[in-house]
Amino acid sequence: MAESAGVAPTWRSSFPAMGTRIDIIGWGGDGMAIVNAVVGVVARHEDMWSVFRPSSEVSRLNDAVTSTGGGGGASRCGADSAQAGTGLVVSEETDRLLRDALALAEATGGAFNPLIGPLVAAWDIKAMRAAYVAGAPLPPAPSADAVEAALRASVWGLLSRVGERRWAMGVPGESVGGVEVPSPSLDLGGIVKGYTADACRDLAVAMGARGVLVSVGTSSVSVFGTRADGSSWRAGLRDPQGGPTWVAGVVELPVGGMASLSTSGDNLGPLGGVRKVGAGSSASPLVGPVSDRRARETSRETSPGDGRVFDHHIIDPRTGYPANAGVRQVSVVASSGVLAEALSTALLVDPSIDVSDVVARWARETGTPASARVVGLVWVES
Repeated sequence: MAESAGVAPTWRSSFPAMGTRIDIIGWGGDGMAIVNAVVGVVARHEDMWSVFRPSSEVSRLNDAVTSTGGGGGASRCGADSAQAGTGLVVSEETDRLLRDALALAEATGGAFNPLIGPLVAAWDIKAMRAAYVAGAPLPPAPSADAVEAALRASVWGLLSRVGERRWAMGVPGESVGGVEVPSPSLDLGGIVKGYTADACRDLAVAMGARGVLVSVGTSSVSVFGTRADGSSWRAGLRDPQGGPTWVAGVVELPVGGMASLSTSGDNLGPLGGVRKVGAGSSASPLVGPVSDRRARETSRETSPGDGRVFDHHIIDPRTGYPANAGVRQVSVVASSGVLAEALSTALLVDPSIDVSDVVARWARETGTPASARVVGLVWVES
């Protein structure tokens, strides 16, 4: 604990979880009891939602995928891709998170998509990141047919609520150019950290904390109240062009109330050595809106030497190709960690998204007042 004259004692803790580190700092209440309770919440969330745990509800839902044999029958509403009475009954928290995920997919026009897993696998993002860090040749790009097949399995409407807390996923049954359409794969990682940060903050407040900051990795921060000395909580925005601890700016979070901050982006450091290429030309500029399927062929970059198609390690779930909106990093402060995370991800692939419209839709869906604003946006250097 830290303490100075006239200032309430501060308690803090840091521990590994969710593939990153959880940091909590606060004052008021029983710090040790609060930290122990927070550790329990994080562990429970990992048990429910980690795709790396076979017994998690997300893994069980992925395992329970049913094929409709409908051949392209993936509908946006999901009613055609799952039959009532099938699927998996989930916990109330998972049910809420899944409803949030679909509401945000709808509100962002699919720029945020909890079923992006097949596209991430098709582009072999893990191998790409590892090769980039090692300075090795990047793995080959997937074929157009493989991308299209993965895109069909990534339609967020394949996920549907078919009963009270009962969820199911369907699969379009046809192949694309001889490439089998993979099974859809749910991954709530895009909003789970924000949800967990908020849940830990709310628990700390309920247990007597008068001020608290919870950080889940470098992407999600949730705060309440002020620091022990009465000043506002501040969070650093990482510098995507520098090392993992480099800071590009500092955000002062609202004094006295609750707020959530999320940062999404490419933190691999400068890409370097890339050039834009267009369909049929080695130097044509980007043409057409990013949402246009044909624009996929005109929005690529290739790393020299190996012909690997690569724009960004973030995939645009609407096109199936790496995002090429010219945005490197986005930071959003919102009334909800889930909303902040979904918005920062969506704006990374499409900065033209109307934030106020997404917030209004979210407020109608949840029945609670909501707010959000962009506090940091880093463009790709030309």
